[in-house]
Amino acid sequence: MAMIQIKPATVADHAALAQIYLTDRQQDFPWVPQPKLADFEQDSRGELILVAWIDGQRAGFSSFYRLANFIHLLFVAPDFRQQGVGAALLTELRQYATAPLTLKCVMANEPALRFYSRVGFQIVKADRDALPPNYTLRDTHTEQYVNIKQDSLEN
Repeated sequence: MAMIQIKPATVADHAALAQIYLTDRQQDFPWVPQPKLADFEQDSRGELILVAWIDGQRAGFSSFYRLANFIHLLFVAPDFRQQGVGAALLTELRQYATAPLTLKCVMANEPALRFYSRVGFQIVKADRDALPPNYTLRDTHTEQYVNIKQDSLEN
């Protein structure tokens, strides 16, 4: 297994992250009509962006809306899938969260749904009227959070 480092993104990372975002969406998101390179800047604006590095290469990223403890984007470059990148990003995001992480996942994105289930996320809501239809998922691995009092979760 490769050594994965997670670091906050810098402006110098944005072009490479935009390319990962575009490539993934072109290959795996048929419900996104005409994705563009500029979508990354628009879709992650104002969010904490973390970059996963393997052997000096950007392997993936996440963008996190801290006020809502919401993972807006989590993408892994195709060449780095199945190497623990997504799980490493989630582990790091848990250190920033003040409540259990949530995210939305398109119902048709079965690989992502399997991944999130495997790393402890559960479906808490289904929105079949959304375009595209999606689930809201919530993290159950609250023991990994440093900024949450465990007894407050039990109430």
